[in-house]
Amino acid sequence: MSVNWSLIAAEARSGPQFLAGRLQRLIEDGQLAEGDRLPPERELADTWRVSRATVREALRELELRGLVDRRPGRGTTVTGVAHPSLQDWQLGDMGSAARVIHEVMDLRSAVEPPVAARAAVRGNATDLRHLGNLLSDAERALKHGSLPRLIQLDSEFHVALAKAAHNPLLTQLLETTNSWVELSRDPAYQSEERLVTSLRAHGRILEAVMAQDADAAAQAMSEHLLEVQQAIVNALLVAPTPDGGSADAPRTGPTPARADRAAPAVPTFPRSDERSLP
Repeated sequence: MSVNWSLIAAEARSGPQFLAGRLQRLIEDGQLAEGDRLPPERELADTWRVSRATVREALRELELRGLVDRRPGRGTTVTGVAHPSLQDWQLGDMGSAARVIHEVMDLRSAVEPPVAARAAVRGNATDLRHLGNLLSDAERALKHGSLPRLIQLDSEFHVALAKAAHNPLLTQLLETTNSWVELSRDPAYQSEERLVTSLRAHGRILEAVMAQDADAAAQAMSEHLLEVQQAIVNALLVAPTPDGGSADAPRTGPTPARADRAAPAVPTFPRSDERSLP
């Protein structure tokens, strides 16, 4: 194993999910092979100048993906290779990519609308404030064209909704399935239009949650997921093929987020009282 761990510091400081993704790519690329042992958590945290909790969460994510084995006293050992990325699928088997996306979005459609409904009924002012802050942060990230930060905030918003449902099992389910859900957030299929659309959808979801309207929250989430699925399908149809063409009409790659595009308004908070759980 010959990995310069200091080169991963940027991903580590971007958050556990980005760190996990970077480590996964090292495994997929063969830089980390089966049987390789990672440095101790404390050493990695010192190298990357992050908390041990960040390192631990990233390694836990890799463990959930079946890429590493973590045992007390034995450290973290690489166990295998992950599923190929969507980019790999688009260059090989378009049918596989479409099928995986369908399965991922089917999972999200089954789980996330009821989660949003429960958040509308059970969420308190602290939950709502956190969700609103995430949208405000996403607004700023869009303004500065920070795609990695936007993707991270998208994930955090959906997990925060699960936490607002105040059912630890739902939160654990969302966190456990995040490795699959990340397939629907692949940077290769992001565009300015989709990012703006997602922010507006998140705003509608939060408005329904703030109004304690469970049906509206579930409906807003369902519509959001349909928009996401359609955007990814459209991106797959125009994805470049190995010969440099495309699977459909000619089009250049996704347009990166621009700083001159107005971001959607974020809902304000008319109350500061704590809502009691039913």
